[in-house]
Amino acid sequence: MKPALPDYVVARLRRAPSSAHVVPGSTPVLSFGNASDAVVATLGLNPSRQEFLDTNGRELNGTARRFETLASLGVPNLDSAPEELLRRVLDACNGYFQANPYRRWFDQLEPVLQSVGASYYEGSACHLDLVQWATDPVWSKIPDRAVRDRMIEEDATFLHHQLTTGPFRLLLINGSGVVRQFENMMGISLQPVGSVHGSSTEALLSVGRLPFGTQVIAWSVNVQSSFGVCNGLRAALANRVGQLNDDDRPVRA
Repeated sequence: MKPALPDYVVARLRRAPSSAHVVPGSTPVLSFGNASDAVVATLGLNPSRQEFLDTNGRELNGTARRFETLASLGVPNLDSAPEELLRRVLDACNGYFQANPYRRWFDQLEPVLQSVGASYYEGSACHLDLVQWATDPVWSKIPDRAVRDRMIEEDATFLHHQLTTGPFRLLLINGSGVVRQFENMMGISLQPVGSVHGSSTEALLSVGRLPFGTQVIAWSVNVQSSFGVCNGLRAALANRVGQLNDDDRPVRA
C-alpha cells in the first residue's frame, strides 16, 4: 500500500485556480519528473499550455495526453476528489519523461543537465516552475501584471516546500525573469560570474546557495525562446555551467 500523500501536496492539488487565464480543465503540474528522486532541478516560470492542448486548442487525449485533466479523472474539480485521483495527478507528473514529454522544449536543457551529470530522461533531474498552472494565453501575454504577481505569490509556498524537502544538490534557473522572481521569493541575491557568448547573444551567469545548502546556477537568457539563442550559445552555456557546478559537495539526505 502506498503511503499517504504529503499534506502540502494534497493542499496544493485541492487549491482551485484564482485566475480565469488557467487552461480550462487542467490540473496543477507539480513537477516534470519525480521531484522526490531527482538531485538536480531546472526552474522556469510556468507550464506551457501545450502540455494540455493541441495546436487547435483542443485537450490532448489518448497517447498524446501528458497530464491528467478534470475530464480524464471524471470530476468537476479537485476540491473534494478522493486521494486516489490526486495520486493519479502526481503519478502523471512523476512519470512525465517516460510518457510523452514535450521534447522540443526540454531537449534544449538536456545538454546543460548532462554537463552536471544529470538527465531528465534518466530520472536524476526534474523541472519545477514558479507557478504550477498552465495558462492560456501564455504567461507573457496575460495583460494584468497583478494577476501574474498573485499567481506567483500563491504558488511560492509549494515551491519552497519542494526545494526544502527534495534531495536537490543543484538548482538551474533558466532566464532573467525567473531569476528575478526567484530572488525576491527566496530573499537572496545571486552573484554575477561572467558570461558566455553566441553569434549575436550574450548570456549572463550568476551563482548562489540556498539556506539549506542547494547550489544555484542561473543564466539570463531563456534557451528555448530568447531571440538570438543558437546552438553555439547553448553549448557554451552547458560548458560553463559544468565548470561552475560544485559536484564534490555531498547530496543532502
